[in-house]
Amino acid sequence: MMSFGFLSVLVAGLGMGILHAFDPDHVMTMSSLGARPDSRGATKRYAFSWGIGHGGILVIAALALLVFEAPMPETLPKGAERIVGVILIAAGGSLALALWRGSTPEPSATRTRAPFLIGMVHGTAGSAAVFALLPIGMLSPIQGVFYILVFSFGVLVGMMGFGHGFDRIQTLISKRGQAFVRPLRGGVAVLAIGMGSYWLVGA
Repeated sequence: MMSFGFLSVLVAGLGMGILHAFDPDHVMTMSSLGARPDSRGATKRYAFSWGIGHGGILVIAALALLVFEAPMPETLPKGAERIVGVILIAAGGSLALALWRGSTPEPSATRTRAPFLIGMVHGTAGSAAVFALLPIGMLSPIQGVFYILVFSFGVLVGMMGFGHGFDRIQTLISKRGQAFVRPLRGGVAVLAIGMGSYWLVGA
């Protein structure tokens, strides 16, 4: 039977996972992907794919660390942090290019898979912070892995909620006129490029 203490830890992990989904780099990357003219209404799908990638890499890292006592190399999260900056710049630049061209082709297979891979990069970059908050002293290895599963589910729920909200906002704005949509997308592109540049400097 699950103890009340462990249940409390899992509830806290779920809440922290939901909040973690709204980290600025996560939100900005997903906004850039969902704001493309050829991605209308796709943010929820991208959010789900991103969440699976993010959670999958954390669970693998948790199994390696807690069960097999093989911690992730310290250089890996730091390198992933730099890649996050590059991804933000690329996503913002790609969005700006799509707006400049004004075309709406069908999303390519590469870009359809991109959210999953980006989620893995974000999960790797944030793994050090996530495991630093893991109450290892209170949990067995299996409980620790279960905690990461619940945390990752919280991240998925939070990002799905953001994806749904972002799609709704775009729909509401488009109903008021296409003149409002382009500035919104342009603003997202500029913010993504700016944040990515700042991320690279601070990485």
